[in-house]
Amino acid sequence: MIAIIATFTINAENAAAFEAVAGELVKATNANEPGVQLYKLVHNAKDPTQYRMMELYDDQAAVDAHMASEWFKAAGPKLGGLIEGRMQLERYAVID
Repeated sequence: MIAIIATFTINAENAAAFEAVAGELVKATNANEPGVQLYKLVHNAKDPTQYRMMELYDDQAAVDAHMASEWFKAAGPKLGGLIEGRMQLERYAVID
């Protein structure tokens, strides 16, 4: 399994728009990608500008399929206009 954590910093005034776009991505991913075991948006309770997408994939093929999906490609430009700086990606190998 492969775990990915994507960190987004946004301007607080973009929170509702960011959550709407990311929420649609989460719904589409969970409904259509059997190789994705977890795909959840979380919000930092102490920092209103920070969000993370927690992702868990069966294998690299599932990661590749997600990145090639129409919903992922459509969300990218929309999310990009709402975040500050660059999204940070961390990739982990699942131990157990």
